Formats: sequence, structure tokens, C-alpha cells
Amino acid sequence: MVSFKTISSGCCFLLCLFTLTISNNVNAQPVQLPHFFSSNMVLQRQKPIVIWGTARANYVFQIAFAGKNSKVVTGKDGKWQAVFPAMPAGGPYDLVINADSSYTLRNIMIGDVWLCSGQSNMEWIMLKTFNAPYELQHAGYPAIRFITVPKNVSAVPKDDIDRAEWKISTPATAYECSAVAFFFAKRLYEKYKVPIGIIHSSWGGTPIEAWTGFDSIASQPGFKEKAAVVSKQNAEGKTVQALQALYADSLKQYQSALQMLDRGYVEKWYGAGLNPSNWGKISLPALFTDTLTSYKGSIWLRRSFYVPPMLAGKDLILNLETLNERDITWFNGIVAGSTSWAPGRRTYRIPKAFVHEGENNIAIRLENFEKISGFQSKNAADLRIEPLVASDRSIVIPLAGEWRYATGLSLDKYPHQVTAPPLSYQLAALYNAMIAPFKDLGLKGFTWYQGEANAGRAFQYRKLLPLMINNWRQQFNQGDLPFLYVQLAGFGKLTGDPVESEWAELREAQEKTLSLANTGMAVTVDAGNPYDVHPTDKQTVGKRLAAAAEKMAYGDTALQISPLYQSCRIQNDTIYIKVNNVRNGLIARGAMAKGFSIAGSDHRFVWADAVIRNNEIVVWNKSVSNPLAVRYAWTGSPVESNGANIYNKEGFPLSPFRTDDWKGITEDRK
Repeated sequence: MVSFKTISSGCCFLLCLFTLTISNNVNAQPVQLPHFFSSNMVLQRQKPIVIWGTARANYVFQIAFAGKNSKVVTGKDGKWQAVFPAMPAGGPYDLVINADSSYTLRNIMIGDVWLCSGQSNMEWIMLKTFNAPYELQHAGYPAIRFITVPKNVSAVPKDDIDRAEWKISTPATAYECSAVAFFFAKRLYEKYKVPIGIIHSSWGGTPIEAWTGFDSIASQPGFKEKAAVVSKQNAEGKTVQALQALYADSLKQYQSALQMLDRGYVEKWYGAGLNPSNWGKISLPALFTDTLTSYKGSIWLRRSFYVPPMLAGKDLILNLETLNERDITWFNGIVAGSTSWAPGRRTYRIPKAFVHEGENNIAIRLENFEKISGFQSKNAADLRIEPLVASDRSIVIPLAGEWRYATGLSLDKYPHQVTAPPLSYQLAALYNAMIAPFKDLGLKGFTWYQGEANAGRAFQYRKLLPLMINNWRQQFNQGDLPFLYVQLAGFGKLTGDPVESEWAELREAQEKTLSLANTGMAVTVDAGNPYDVHPTDKQTVGKRLAAAAEKMAYGDTALQISPLYQSCRIQNDTIYIKVNNVRNGLIARGAMAKGFSIAGSDHRFVWADAVIRNNEIVVWNKSVSNPLAVRYAWTGSPVESNGANIYNKEGFPLSPFRTDDWKGITEDRK
């Protein structure tokens, strides 16, 4: 089998060889820089510019940047550092290493650098965002640069990341940029005209404790025993790196055995020239409810389609939506992508080199272990191919209709597979590998979109988020760097009556963190999807995160962002709520104010009537004569469940809140 990634790497071999003299990480060179120093990078304005790396011990060389020269002498350990004076926004500049083997990093900008981290909603790339072809068509921003940190784990803080490079935002490159980070950077650049650099370092499904430095998280109640276990494992050589290598080897053996047993692999059912005329027929999108309902194992699907001349030789998007349960997908015999998380959307980029006029084909190997195999979507438009970048002549190739299928290997004949250890969950493992390498780099601040993985321990998050923020600030040693984060978007089953909610408690923990200096929060409860933990509307999230930056990091203190609960007063059978950020007024989108519940001494919440009066929210229920508490948007999906609809006139939603401090459902969880 051949993958696009493999092909691309092979095609780039001669180019990489040709550009050897400007590469900054070739072993033959005496002077090495961390991988995140590369051409096209952005360095932080108005702060001393620190460049560092390694070379042989006691080595002398010259480094030049923006017309200034610095003589460098390495230490006995081979480490070196050069410091250039702070500069205003501008560029481009070159960074020149004059050594035994000289090289140059080109097209470097001075601007604002943001480190963007978190779990899958921060990781969500532009390719998968809402209306991606249109957004990519308008993604040409030469002053916006981004680098995506490769996923990795480490038992100790690292000095470098795996190979990666800065990229300029263009319609051809932006598809792989974090969507939240891109829309955040876009709004800031359009307002301030300052180059924006995005360091994107995230990993889906990961808890906050993996992103926090070891000494900090080890000091917390509930983590001391876990930290002791990790320390013991490290001392015995059972580090996350060692476990990662062991699992990678066992996975390789499993894949090799699987490919020897599955007929589809053996007979190369993914091949471009295969004729599946003797396979079964099924109309898709659909589940295999009429055929193979009880079958578990692998099912192969194929579909041929015609590519018109106007799409031949163009980058495409293959959209398959959600499949049950895991897939690997080929386009003309080349691997387009794979997804192992069952609820994940299948949206794959097809490089133009493999798209030709005339008949093309798709092959999918589905694995279903628990669910009925097939496509979860019931919308025919969800199966399609479209240009990666929209144009005035864009057309869509529908893929709904008749497909061919055949069974490959039944589950009872699968080889034994070693369960993957949760290495990305280990204390500090992600901080060590994906955050610590940047600690000497000048930054404007941090952005953070995480919390889903900690929702079951939401009360604990009240301490964990401030702990991590303080830990990062201490390690980066640049004062109280701005820290902006996204309050969780709406997600979860619809609720008819007022309920207790883990996600509501996690949002509350996030809101309480605003008491920490130089923090800002983007309220996105209305930008979610109750049926998908990965809502595709990242435009709203990025813009609101940027608004928080404008107010807190760029000095626009007059900006009215999301209202937050301030106080309440009880008068007879009515509770009056005051919120902030409503200088120009509050509104209820729709008819009446919705999303409020009220409770008395029995602590039993019931839906309440509410009205906005003189920028106060007046809440009551005639059946509750002596009310004690009000809650707003207190559920996983509050907009869809109970119509939460309070905004300020600038269009920012009121953050969910409660006026009580009664014991929540996550308070005792560790």
C-alpha cells in the first residue's frame, strides 16, 4: 500500500537534498537550532529576540539577524544562545548562521506569537470546518504564519520538538491549520495589521493534567499517588517513550498479521484497477440494517465516479461524514486517510497529483466491532467530493447512490491486538514534549480549548486550570502572559427538565478562573452541536476568542464581550440578576427570555419566567414563593434544550451561571 504522505515524502526527497544548505536541522551541520526555528516563522515583537541551539563544545561562530551581528561561543555542553534587541512589528528578515557550514532562514516576520493548545476542538483543522472550501478560498494572509507541533510524549521536559516547519497561510496550505487558531489570528490581523504567528500544539481527548508540569500536578491532592507511580516507572525505565516504542512495535506486528488474514488486503481490493462486479450492492448513505446486521469485522466498499476536466489536477475534499466504526480510505489505490474514533467525521484531502479526468474510484475498509456497519448520516449531500478551495466555477461530485461491498475478515478471526496504553493521559507527558520546548521563546500569550476530557471531574478543574496557567507562566518567565480560553460549547443529550450537569459544572470552573490576572474567556455555548462533540462552527469560536484578546491583551478595555453573572437580590418571590458587559443593553433573542430555572428551600429547580428590565434579569415562578437560587443555561446543550437566549446588544451570549453554591455532582470526584 502507498499513502499520500509516503508519496509526498518521496517526491520531496530531491527538493530536501537541494535545500540542504538552508535546512536548520541536518546532523552534518555544526550549528543546530530547534525545529521550530525555520524560514517563514514569526518572532515576538517588543521583546528581546532569543535564538538558541547546540553545536560542538567551545565552538565559535557568527549569527546575524535584521542587520545585527552576534558572536557566539558554545559552552562545554555545546549549548549556545544569542540575544538580539526587541523590535517593532515588521519584516521580512533573514537569520544567517555563519559557521563551517553556513545557512540562512528566510522570510522571518516580527509580530505577535500565540501558543494555541488543548484537545480535539483546538486540533480541528480548517479542512473540516464549516464551509471549508469558501474559507480556504479566502485564507490568503501572508502575514499569518503557523506551525503544527507533532504529537509526542515525554517523561522529562524536552528541548526540541519533532520535525516541523512554519507555513504561510495560503489557500493551498491553510487546510491543515487549527481552525480556531486561524479564525483567531485572522480577526487580530485584520484589526491590528500585525503579523500573527500561531504555534499549534494540541492532542484530542487529553486531560489537563497531561499538559501541566510534573512538579505542579504532583503537588495536588488526588494526584500525589499517581505521581509516585509515574516516578517509580520512570526510575525503572518504563517511561512513556519506552512504552510508546513497545506499543508501536506490537501495533506493527498486529497490522502485519491483519494484512495477511484479510482477503481485501491479500487480494488488494483497494487497487485502482479492481472490478467489483461480483460484490454485493447497497445504496448509501445507510447502515447495513438489511444485510450483515449481525456481522462484525471488516467490510470493504467501492465506488467509481467521473471527474470532469475542470476538477482534474486540483486538490479535492472527500467528505464521508461519520462511519461505523473505523475506516481506512483509498483514492485511486492511494491511502487518503483513516480514522479510528467512531464518532469522528471522515473528511480527507485528495492531493491534485492523484486526481485525473475520467473514471476515478474510492475504496473503504470499514471495521465494526460493536455497531452496525455503514454510514450514520441519512443526508445524501453528506457524501461528496468538492474542490479544496472554492471558486466561481466550483462543482460538487455526489457520491450517494449505489456502492459495491464485500466482507473481508470476520471479528472471530482477527489476530490478537495489544490495547494501547493511554500514554497521552500520563501526568505532564504532553507538557514535557509539546509545551516545554518553547519556554524560552517570546510570546504574546496562550490560547486554550480543553475541558471535555475533564468534565467528569469538573469541580477539580477549578484548581487544575489555574494551576496549569500559573505553571506555564512560571516556566515561560515572561510575567503574567495573557491566557485566553474557550468555555465549552453546547454538547449532550437534550433535557426537558432542569438537571444537574457535568458540562455545566466544567463551564462554571472555567468562568471562575477569570479571577486569575490576565485571563480571558470566549463563551461559545451557542456554537455547539448536541449530537457532536466537534461542532464545525469554528468561525464563531475563533472570533470570540480574538475579542477576548482585544479586550485583555490589546488594550481595548471598552469592548463589550460576553456578559457574566455578577450578583443577585431576592425580593419577595422574585430574584433580580445583575450581569456585566451590558453597557449598551441586554436582549433576549426571540420572544421571551428563556433558559432560567429557580429553586426554593427544597433545592428542586423548576423552569422560571424571566424578563429583562433596566439591564437586570428578573426571574420568578409563581409556584416558588420563597426562592433561593437561579440557574441559567445549566445543562450540556442549553440552547437546544431550553432555549437559552440572553445576549448583550453586541451579540455576545451570557455565560451559563448559578447563584447557589449547593453541592454539585462532580464535587467528590478525583
